[in-house]
Amino acid sequence: MTAILLEMLESLSLQWPITLTFMSFPIGLSIWLIRHRSGRWSSNSLILSGLAVMIVGLSRPMMQGIEPTPLDQVILVIDSSASMRASDVLPSRIDLAKQIANAFIEALPAHASLGLISMAANASVIQTPTRQRHQLEQALERISLQPGSALGSAIILATAQAIPEAAIDVERLITGSSRRSMVSSSSLSNASEAGSESKEAFKQPESPASPGSRESSVIVLLADGDSNMGPAPLEMAEVARLWGLRIYSIGIGTRDGAVLQSDGVTARVRLEDKTLKALASSTAAEYFALEDKAAVKQIFASLSGRIGLKRKKKIEVTHWFALVGSMLLIAGALMNVQRHGRIL
Repeated sequence: MTAILLEMLESLSLQWPITLTFMSFPIGLSIWLIRHRSGRWSSNSLILSGLAVMIVGLSRPMMQGIEPTPLDQVILVIDSSASMRASDVLPSRIDLAKQIANAFIEALPAHASLGLISMAANASVIQTPTRQRHQLEQALERISLQPGSALGSAIILATAQAIPEAAIDVERLITGSSRRSMVSSSSLSNASEAGSESKEAFKQPESPASPGSRESSVIVLLADGDSNMGPAPLEMAEVARLWGLRIYSIGIGTRDGAVLQSDGVTARVRLEDKTLKALASSTAAEYFALEDKAAVKQIFASLSGRIGLKRKKKIEVTHWFALVGSMLLIAGALMNVQRHGRIL
């Protein structure tokens, strides 16, 4: 939240900066007070501050407006690859991922739905978006670890769940072919236009969407590394980017990693977050590193404070400056009257 406030302050601009010349009045008053009322700075400083704030208000300040919006849908992608057995974060990576998923379920607003996708060698929908908590909790229990990591497949499957109007041909984008896109030769000869449409794996938005501009849904990815199977994750994320869909990434694990044994083979598995960071950056979202159980609540609080916010165009905030300035001015005057029987 501090970063958001700093961003808003950095966006401050003045439509009538010429009115700042009136600052000579509080400056002159402060010089007079130093000479004649040197013992009243606690209250007089409030009066001077109030005057300064009100003068800034007269310059018609503009600021980047940010307001909360209802988030209708969250799609959680949970890495269920074999490396999630690692216990470099306790009790294990997969158990920690489930704890984060449960935190989302518990904090789910009544109007919002949540979907779950499991990702190993293949990606599969284990729960379509729903508001029913018990269904989501049962779906989490069904997750089992498998070899392989098809991150790109999971991303395009989650995007199809979040944006049904994009008509994404998931099978075609993952495998390169699809029953849906097959058209008979007679159909092609009689309807060339339909044939050309069949070549499109997804619909383009009617008007260009800026990255991260979609307000109603987001994807949250819980994973520990790069993809080693299926389509390229960043290529699949391009579809989400075109539709303004954000992909928040949470890296689960540590850079030191842990040693795993499987079928007589010993290997160290580390958190590989390069792709996770790139996915978040390309879709105007954020990446969070999770290296210990204590950070779960902190990351969830930080994430939930962002996914429901949207930026508006610059708005005039004169009334806020007038309100704050008036309150400071009145408070200083009342303190002076109470202590000295006069305003100044």
